Amino acid sequence: MNRIEDRIRVLVAEKGITLLQLATNSNITEATLHAILNRNDAKYSQLQRIASTLGVNVAYLAGETSIKNMSAVQEAQTGYVVIKADDVIEMQKKIIDLQGQLLQKL
Repeated sequence: MNRIEDRIRVLVAEKGITLLQLATNSNITEATLHAILNRNDAKYSQLQRIASTLGVNVAYLAGETSIKNMSAVQEAQTGYVVIKADDVIEMQKKIIDLQGQLLQKL
């Protein structure tokens, strides 16, 4: 059971809630939840909200660990990093600038 969909469906059944309740309690739309389940991928922030609602950690949902509840320190050791969207955009801009400088030197 390594797919996000499988883990979410099992947890929903264990909690005795519907997918609509999961979506509502996770502050995502039902359509978004179905897209996550069907594509087996999601934004990290969406997984955080789903994991929080289900009482597990993101690493468990992603199939990186079989441990449902870890501390933030343990979860960080699984390879996930939390970065603000603004920081990612800034890094991307710097990369583009550096690529431009490199091309000018060629």
